[in-house]
Amino acid sequence: MLNRAAVTVAISLCPEEAVCYLARVYSTLVVFDPPEFIKTSAGERVLIHSLGYPDNPESARICRQLMDEFGFDVDTFPAFAIQGLATITAIFPCDRRDVETDFELDQQLDIAPTSLIDIQSRVEDRGQSAWLMQLKETYFLQEPIYDVLPPMGKMTGDMWMPQHRSHLEDFYQALSRDISTSKV
Repeated sequence: MLNRAAVTVAISLCPEEAVCYLARVYSTLVVFDPPEFIKTSAGERVLIHSLGYPDNPESARICRQLMDEFGFDVDTFPAFAIQGLATITAIFPCDRRDVETDFELDQQLDIAPTSLIDIQSRVEDRGQSAWLMQLKETYFLQEPIYDVLPPMGKMTGDMWMPQHRSHLEDFYQALSRDISTSKV
């Protein structure tokens, strides 16, 4: 299982997006600059990792409200933790040049609204490539894997692999843990 953990990918998301994907509110995730091998990884499991809570007072208030709706708070859905698992059903490039097609696509694919904002800023301003990843079989872990810091500079929608021994152990632990479908 350690070998499997070594080739498992984590996707870091802001807490409110992480809970919405794990609760199956949204099913298509926007990821940026995915590793080449993940582009052909339909059927593979990925880990859902939560980043820090927002510092901006208005964003923090909205985030708290959303977390409250799902019965979570900063203790039960901690920042910088592996929160759950998902299975990739498909991954394909996201070309945001055709506005009409994009609007139809957004409605069909259940993409988080914050991800749509990220697409414009990260693709146009930073030159990153955006990909759409459809997820199924998303599950919360019974107990999150605490204190998992992603590599430096990772933002919501970024994918990453274990960088050192403690990441490898955390990934292994997440893949070995019981999953919960009753949290939401």
